[in-house]
Amino acid sequence: MLLQIKLYMVSVLYLFGILFMILFPPRNYEQSGAKMRKIRSTGSSLKYLQYIDQETLLNITNRMAKEDPEMVRLVHLTPRTSNNNSIIALELHSDTHSRKPGILIIGTLNGMVWGTTNAIIELAEKLLYDANYQTPFFNDYDWYLIPVVNPDALNFTKSLRKFRPIQELLWSRNITARNNTRPSLWHKNVNTELGDTCFGTNINRNFAYHWRDDVSKPPDVCSQYYPGTRPFSAAESQAIRTYIHKLEDVLQIAINVHASFVPKKEFILYPWRYSLRQPSNYRNLQAIGEYAARQARLPDGRLYEVHQESSDGRVAGSLTDYISGVLGTDLVFLLKPFHPTFPNISDTSILETYVKKTITSILSLVRGWRSSTKQNTLSFFGRDVEF
Repeated sequence: MLLQIKLYMVSVLYLFGILFMILFPPRNYEQSGAKMRKIRSTGSSLKYLQYIDQETLLNITNRMAKEDPEMVRLVHLTPRTSNNNSIIALELHSDTHSRKPGILIIGTLNGMVWGTTNAIIELAEKLLYDANYQTPFFNDYDWYLIPVVNPDALNFTKSLRKFRPIQELLWSRNITARNNTRPSLWHKNVNTELGDTCFGTNINRNFAYHWRDDVSKPPDVCSQYYPGTRPFSAAESQAIRTYIHKLEDVLQIAINVHASFVPKKEFILYPWRYSLRQPSNYRNLQAIGEYAARQARLPDGRLYEVHQESSDGRVAGSLTDYISGVLGTDLVFLLKPFHPTFPNISDTSILETYVKKTITSILSLVRGWRSSTKQNTLSFFGRDVEF
């Protein structure tokens, strides 16, 4: 009898709760993702089967902003690049009335990582239009996506893909050697401010946090690791600095999507990169990284290697150290799935593999963060269940 009374009471409470929600809906329901979205399932296949170039990126992002202006904001960062290309930020908001914890995803600082643009755009499509990603990923956060930081180098490396590779220092120093050849590696932008020989700055060494602390003398201008004449000498790093400082108060987690160019060597890394000294929250960063590695197990069964960035060699002036050290963002990661250099653009399996691994890893890092803070988690009989 007592059990029946309890069941009746619970049923009545649920009924009153439903009536209350109907009569007094949340103030932001009319302008929330749940009300505005064109909900569908995008499935597991990719929408974009070719590597996205700068022109295609502009068309895609303009279309998103036009179709869903309540949820998508397109921002053109300034200054523009030396080749007058625009760096684009895509902001996704499921609720127009409130600001939620911010997630920043930045890609293609290195122009050889052609698939990163596709990965970030495919992620945006899923967040906006796939019901499977509405909760917990789209409705709970504001997303700030920068698919391409280095559009000049992306166009540059693609334009050279059919040429014979030669050693990058020889290619940089000897203009006559460039006839029908390409550098075997290219990690810089293509700014020719210092001349046509040995041009370009490595953007990921150009940020003003312990800039050049990893070297005892100025690096060779011809080197692919040349950090520039001064911090923020590159237009690309200037544009990123201006934009991310506007997000300083809302940014909770930042992920720089890069690539490992060595097969079967794939990484989830965290600061510091300039120093072997461990960050104060390294245990939390390591735990979140390991959680993500388990969730995003690689197709052949391997796990991402998770450790501090400087364990693979010190690099000063990096973006991740700047976000962590200057903005003060606690959770900053460098994601490096395998990506071949100058991949065969007709082999869509290469692109598909990289894109799927990248998206899975990004969302696994977000899940790891949620798990570490017990966000959206209830405990049933001693077991945590996320919803």
